[in-house]
Amino acid sequence: MEFLDYVRRLEAADAQLAAELAGLRTLEQVMAWDRFRKVNLTTVDLITQDEYCHDFLIPLPGETRWLSFAMT
Repeated sequence: MEFLDYVRRLEAADAQLAAELAGLRTLEQVMAWDRFRKVNLTTVDLITQDEYCHDFLIPLPGETRWLSFAMT
């Protein structure tokens, strides 16, 4: 699945969050969105899958949900 496929699936559960995420394409944009959402960057996690792929995990403030962004 591609990123926008995941965003479309998220729309059913949280249309506002899906709309916020739909335009993000780079780590720089995700980090700007983090600041907008007031995410405490000490709570994010970066997991290395291999030398080219990483998962960037972001907890949603005040919630039990996390977002996962796969990066290459």
